[in-house]
Amino acid sequence: MSSFFVIFHPDGRLVEPPLVARLLQQMAWRGPDGQSHWLGANVALGYAHLWVDNLTRIPPPLTFDGQVWLAADIRLDAREGLCRAIQTAGGEADQDMPDARLLWQAYHLWELDCLHYLQGDFAFALWDARRRRLFCARDPFAVKPLYYSYQPGLFVASSDLATICAHPQIPTSIPTDLDDFAVADFLIEGMKLDEDGTFYRAIRRLPRATALCLEGGAQRQWRYWDWPTNGYLRYARTSDYVEHFQALLEQAVADRLRAPRASVLLSGGLDSNVVTAAARRACPTTDLHAFTCVFNTLIPDCERHFAGLAARGHGIPITFIEQDHWQPYAPPPAGVPPPPEPVHEPFWNGIMESYRQVGSHARIVLTGQWGDEVMLQETAPYLRDLVARRQLLRLGEALVAYFVADVRNGFFSLRRQFGRILGRKHPTRSEIPRWLATDFVTRLRRAGYFERMQPSPPQHPYRRLMLQAMSRVHLANDNEYSDLSFTGALMETRSPLLDQRIIRFLLAAPTVPLCLDKWLFRELLKDRLPRAVVRRAKSPLPQFPVTGYIRRHGTGWAELPPEARHHLACFVNVEALVIPLVWDAQHEAKSFVDLSPLSLYKWLQSKVV
Repeated sequence: MSSFFVIFHPDGRLVEPPLVARLLQQMAWRGPDGQSHWLGANVALGYAHLWVDNLTRIPPPLTFDGQVWLAADIRLDAREGLCRAIQTAGGEADQDMPDARLLWQAYHLWELDCLHYLQGDFAFALWDARRRRLFCARDPFAVKPLYYSYQPGLFVASSDLATICAHPQIPTSIPTDLDDFAVADFLIEGMKLDEDGTFYRAIRRLPRATALCLEGGAQRQWRYWDWPTNGYLRYARTSDYVEHFQALLEQAVADRLRAPRASVLLSGGLDSNVVTAAARRACPTTDLHAFTCVFNTLIPDCERHFAGLAARGHGIPITFIEQDHWQPYAPPPAGVPPPPEPVHEPFWNGIMESYRQVGSHARIVLTGQWGDEVMLQETAPYLRDLVARRQLLRLGEALVAYFVADVRNGFFSLRRQFGRILGRKHPTRSEIPRWLATDFVTRLRRAGYFERMQPSPPQHPYRRLMLQAMSRVHLANDNEYSDLSFTGALMETRSPLLDQRIIRFLLAAPTVPLCLDKWLFRELLKDRLPRAVVRRAKSPLPQFPVTGYIRRHGTGWAELPPEARHHLACFVNVEALVIPLVWDAQHEAKSFVDLSPLSLYKWLQSKVV
């Protein structure tokens, strides 16, 4: 996961070389395999290289022609099709070209429209000297981070939030320059909920599938891709869907496994196993090693057993990372800077250590993340769509499949759907914690925080829940939590299920039987893994790890020290917090909210000190 920044002075002021050196030094730890920069009159680019696969062995030059300058964190999918399109349009391209050069070729041919030809994970900043144009963009699923700040006479963008914070003209004082909405989201919901927000008012993040262009004194920002909702894929046999999906998944995995070795985050569930199985088929010579986080005694946990069965079925070695010894709010690993934004996870530093252990085997890490979202069971909407299309034969087949494959889960799914139709209320927004500072709540009310509306996803005839889940800001947040700014590990997490080809297939294919209890995934695994794994029901952790820790050690660790009042006074009424913490094991999520002031304090303390 290479890193970059761009500094641009629209008013023509010169960019000072010491400032470029300062920002390069800030992100040097993120790119130990080479750094480069280019300094024009009023624009500068900086780049720190991290070698993660065969196509990133050598840092790409910042320019290929002395006219267009490019800094990018990029990994492209469907390279063969892109190469053909470039060649057909008169450009040069081949499969051995680095991704950055393919992007450069695409821009030369199609300029701002080049984004319509790109698939994959990317964030980039491009300076076109001939047109005096600065062009930035982020991939469709917000896998690669991209932040920016636009001040009078100054534009700064970077794939690393801390690098922008290091610019002396960007206001990032603590707590003066923090964004009230982001802090409120964190204290109430555990994460920021604005797709374009950060914890600093002066710094924004570019949303998913969005481009930004500065040219001729004007700024333009637009979304270049959205969820495909008009696809319609129907086969005569259900086995055809399985074969089609398997081919797409294997290609998605192969596009992400461009190295001789890789790690995989393997659980005893379906999502990571279907990705691992595809990796074994598509890249049989790759040295693949599984890692699984387990609890032995802190809380009930059977992942060791099921993940072990799965690893043996795949024929790969597995390492179990034991979490029972983790300490809440422990210091970060030595030499690792604190996260650029707060994380509401008391054991985050233990998670950081586990990432470092995973990264010790390889810098590419596969994950089955987002399997729950892309395979959301939506039975009733699909049946209604068949009725609307008057496809009575398919309706009958779907009903039979529904009753045979997943009658119990299907019943409750249908009941929920018809409950919505009959007007049952949706869950209400989280309650306002009693310990929020009165002045802070007043500021939020005046700013319209509690009336804020989240953007609605595109309408789909029968996959509305999937689009709602995938359109949430959690997509960007969770991807950022896997970034090395948060993990401190020199590795890159790759999620094959976040692939445009797979998303297009799942939005066009029928949900019955494919999404009934993840039927599609189980079909792919049934001849490869033990039945105990294939037929296993979804099994989240039965308890928060915090619950197990409190049962052993009490809540003394959760008390705010006296100096916390100084750090939190703008946002929290410390006197209103219940001390010692009252932890309700029957309502863990609600009790977890009462820990958010402590999580915020620990982060503020790390920044101020």
